[in-house]
Amino acid sequence: MAPSINPTTANSTSDVKLAGHVGHLTTKETEMLKQMWSMLTELFQQPGTELKAPEKKVEEAPAKKKAGGWGFGRKEKKESTQIELFLGATIDPSLLSLPIEKAIPQIPGSALRKTFWSMVATDNPDAVILRFLRARKWDLDAAYKMLINTLRWRLVMRVDEITALGETGLKDELEKIKPGMGECLIQQLHSGKAFLGGPDKSGRGICFVNVRFHHKDDQPLEILKILTILIMETSRLVVAQPTEAVCIVFNLDRFTLSNMDYDFVKFLLTCFEAYYPETLGSCQIYKAPWVFSTVWAVIKPWLDPVVASKINFADNLDQLTQFIDMGALPSCITGETDKMSKDEIQMNPPQAGTLVNVTPAIKAYEEAIDEYEQETTRWISASSPEEEGRKSLARKYRNARIQAENDIRGSTSYHVKGLVQITDEGRLVVDYGSEGWVPKDITDTV
Repeated sequence: MAPSINPTTANSTSDVKLAGHVGHLTTKETEMLKQMWSMLTELFQQPGTELKAPEKKVEEAPAKKKAGGWGFGRKEKKESTQIELFLGATIDPSLLSLPIEKAIPQIPGSALRKTFWSMVATDNPDAVILRFLRARKWDLDAAYKMLINTLRWRLVMRVDEITALGETGLKDELEKIKPGMGECLIQQLHSGKAFLGGPDKSGRGICFVNVRFHHKDDQPLEILKILTILIMETSRLVVAQPTEAVCIVFNLDRFTLSNMDYDFVKFLLTCFEAYYPETLGSCQIYKAPWVFSTVWAVIKPWLDPVVASKINFADNLDQLTQFIDMGALPSCITGETDKMSKDEIQMNPPQAGTLVNVTPAIKAYEEAIDEYEQETTRWISASSPEEEGRKSLARKYRNARIQAENDIRGSTSYHVKGLVQITDEGRLVVDYGSEGWVPKDITDTV
């Protein structure tokens, strides 16, 4: 029997027509949204100071290892605190430890603006801000601090660079930093440890995590952080209004304590609770063995109540298929040996992305951002909600971003395999490849 927690139901987590979401705001909530935009507009104008990179990091000699080369093999002993070589390499990570009131004024408004719009990506800009307001229960000051703290984190963690480089670009960049590091990332990407699919019964994309393939000492925590950020950012592409969240399935079949990694769990929880609020719609823990009870006793106190409320334990397929149709489940869960998910398709490596790119599509996208901000400034002063006008503006922005996607975002396995498709006509199509799924054009869903 799995550890107990309040289970969700297949319909209780539906994102459709929920209060506090785009198109379903009260007058007070609309006013708070306007105030958030006003504060951000002012923030983006601040001069800030020159952001400095930290001194070059020197890695300590690794502990003796059992197997594997290039410093990425399984170790006999736990190493001392690992130095991160890519994350925090362009902006001093000490910026994250400063009080928010001292840190944010140091950052140029232009940098905050750029990473804000990178965070919005193909989403409805109002929807992104509303997620922070809901996460802080409509406490304006707390929501604003949460949002700007996220922008600070994104800059230090190089989130925009991770998405711009894509899988192959990241591999090349990491290899320059330390031989073997890029290959380690690619190995993790193709290990079957974590992959995207879907949908669940609420229409959400799914990240399947096969915990039995994970061993803490097989890779540095930094590689797992980069992998997590890349998957989380990629998963946002399949999200379209009115759905705003994703589903995670932790497959604990054949789990042992050797698969447990508390440091990674802490990082993942922090991402969902602090930097990607309101983006977890459902978390299914499948086939948790008795031994997981000891792990759960440690993890449960770490959980934010909102995150905890979205967790469900499923002991078998009958219970799991209350939330996800059998046709959307991969063979590693269903046991169907003749069933192949998109993750299992062999492919050529994705084309490497670039950090600097100037194209007509990017220029049009930047102009769409300018227009959105100008219209938002006018809307802030307007007395009426103008819901249809906002929706039309968001659609125009989204279309411009989608048409620039291939120039902004480095390609991933999910692009090559067709789960995410940007057509020649600039349309965004999602094809999970699951049984009964028909490729869906989500371009205009705002």
